[in-house]
Amino acid sequence: MKKLHKLLPIVFALMLVLAGCGTSSNSSSSDENTTDENQSTETAKQNDESAQDDATKEENKQQTSDEESTNDEESAKQEVNDDSQAESTVSDKEEASTEEENVEESKGTVEEENTEETAKQTQDEKQAEEESNGTQKTLTYESNGQSVSEKATLTSSNNQGYNVYLLDGFTFSAEEPKKDVITSKQNSDSFMRIEMLDENADMAAEEENVKALAQAVNPENFKKDESIGLANAVSYTAVLGEDETRFILVKGNTPMKLSIFTKKDGNPAIAPYLAMAKTIALAK
Repeated sequence: MKKLHKLLPIVFALMLVLAGCGTSSNSSSSDENTTDENQSTETAKQNDESAQDDATKEENKQQTSDEESTNDEESAKQEVNDDSQAESTVSDKEEASTEEENVEESKGTVEEENTEETAKQTQDEKQAEEESNGTQKTLTYESNGQSVSEKATLTSSNNQGYNVYLLDGFTFSAEEPKKDVITSKQNSDSFMRIEMLDENADMAAEEENVKALAQAVNPENFKKDESIGLANAVSYTAVLGEDETRFILVKGNTPMKLSIFTKKDGNPAIAPYLAMAKTIALAK
């Protein structure tokens, strides 16, 4: 019994110790559980924050992509607008250049027409003035059944003292003393020789002379012409091959002998020579 009484305090002490250990263990377990819960909460919180960060980053990335896409579209639109404006500017410049060219061309045409009109008017005035003072004249003759009018210029013979109106298609020169020649520019083998006669010359003898000249060219093919369009004139024509020659005696106040050499085909014709011969007059 004494031993039991001695053991009771020890037992009681052991119970207190054991009770303390149990409390400590529970407390430790509770603390561990609390710590685990805190760690889980912190981990969950971190995971949520990480998920939020990822979502924010993804959203920012998407926003950046959208902004870049929008910028690209705006840039493309701006390039299109710039190209359109550039094309419009080029088109406007081309239209302006075309209008300017048209204006210049129209201006040039008007100026050219005005210049031509002025030149024509000046030429007409000059011709009228020359005709009024006798330096120019229009000669009319028939060629191949057609009436032809051409300008002729007053030309003087220093060799024989007379004047003649010379057509533009011919030249005038002195051949030898008391003879002049009008030559075709078209054919130098065609010409008219002019020999002035003294007013007291024997016209009968001169007529025999022109006949003899024609006969000498071709005794078998010469004839007296009925009419050649010259007043107070006698004419004989001789044909030799392709050549046709007329010997003419003009009587009256201005006596002369004419020898006209042409081609049988009439190129050039005799008509322009006779038209010029009609204008021969002694110089005053």
